[in-house]
This record gives sequence, C-alpha cells and structure tokens, in this order.
Amino acid sequence: MKINNKNLKEFARIHAHLSGDGGLYYYKTSEKDRINRAEIVYFNNNKKLINSFRKDMNRLFGVKMSYNPKYIRIAVKSLRIADVLSRFGKYGTREWRIPKIIKFSNKKIMLEWIKAFSHDEGYLPKNRNIIRIKSMNFKGLEDVNKMLHFMEIESWITGK
Repeated sequence: MKINNKNLKEFARIHAHLSGDGGLYYYKTSEKDRINRAEIVYFNNNKKLINSFRKDMNRLFGVKMSYNPKYIRIAVKSLRIADVLSRFGKYGTREWRIPKIIKFSNKKIMLEWIKAFSHDEGYLPKNRNIIRIKSMNFKGLEDVNKMLHFMEIESWITGK
C-alpha cells in the first residue's frame, strides 16, 4: 500500500485519530503460525467518529474492523497495515509528529488532519470563540501550530 494524493485525505484523518485517541501496538504472540502481531486501535464514544475511522481504514486498506461498544474501541489486527502506518512515525501520546507528507501538502489535507485531531483532543471553552487542544506532546503541538500559521490561522501554545 502506497500513500499518494488519491488517498492522502483518508491517511491524514487516520494518522490524526491514531495520534489523538488511538494507537498502533506491536506485540509477541504464542500462536503456532506467527511470532509477531500488531493491532491498530481507535477509542471514541462518538459513533460518527468511529464510523468515519472505519470508513477511512476500509478505503485505504480494504479492511473490516471489529467494534466493541462496551470498551468504545474499534480495532484490527494486521502487521501489513501497522508496517505501512509505522513508516510515518510513532503514535504514542508523547511521541507522535505530523509526517512531512501532511505538513507540506495542500491546505485541504492539513485541515483534514487538524479537524480529525481536534475531534479527539479539542474542546470549546464556554464564552470563548476558540478551539482549545490539549496534549502532552509539545513537539507535536509545535507541528500543529506551524500548520495553522501557514494557513494564517492564529494559534499559540501555552503551558510547559
């Protein structure tokens, strides 16, 4: 699977959701026919976001995902998909960065990433006309800030 201009929107949203409320996990298994496994997981209690993530994964990788409403998670086990996604960096809370293919793309792609990430990590403070995004990843927030400034959207980073 190659990420290109035709599927970059889907990839941008998938990357943002995994950086926000998802994860990509490699682990060892005791199964007879395999040693390693990988799981791609997205957690959210908003059914529309779950379905959007499911649709993007299906379009990009042609995969069906299992949904567990009890644990508000959607997941798929696939080394093939994990290997493709991991080529674009890590997805840990303090490790994610926006890949160059998104950072230096057109404004539509950048906005897709920012919208998807904001759905997971953002909120609207009362009596303010702003979106506030919270993250423990300073370098990742710097990437977001640079994209917003490129699009001439005022933004700033506060906190440590």
